[in-house]
Amino acid sequence: MSRNEVLEHALAYTSLGWFVLPLTPKDKTPFTRLAPRGFKSASNDPRQALEWFGKRPDLNIGIACAMSGLVVLDVDFRNGGTIEDLNPTLIVKTGNGFHYYYEHTEGFKYPGKLRNGVDIKFNGYVVAAPSIHPSGARYERVSELLPQRFAS
Repeated sequence: MSRNEVLEHALAYTSLGWFVLPLTPKDKTPFTRLAPRGFKSASNDPRQALEWFGKRPDLNIGIACAMSGLVVLDVDFRNGGTIEDLNPTLIVKTGNGFHYYYEHTEGFKYPGKLRNGVDIKFNGYVVAAPSIHPSGARYERVSELLPQRFAS
């Protein structure tokens, strides 16, 4: 992963108003030296993204979901997750399945799980492209759509 690629993605996310945070390289955990409060350290300030990811291109990128106005469906094939009835939206391939990004609607109620193998990420964060999964697989956008509305 090139220095510019990580930084470009982080800046693109902040340009959407999304809150990013530095994650440990090739891992899913917050890089606490730079984000001592975990996902609560996330920022949508491009200067902060430049500070974090410009100096450390090896970092993974996290996106704080609720802070960014996002609901992310985490489809995990290992746990029986399926994708056939999910609405088109921004989709990211993960190490074990896919993330489906949606904007949450006013009054969204967080149920935690949609069904077996499909978790709802809202309180917390998700690992974003072009991060490297602990398995070595790369998180990759597989759609060019922006997040669509998610109604609970």
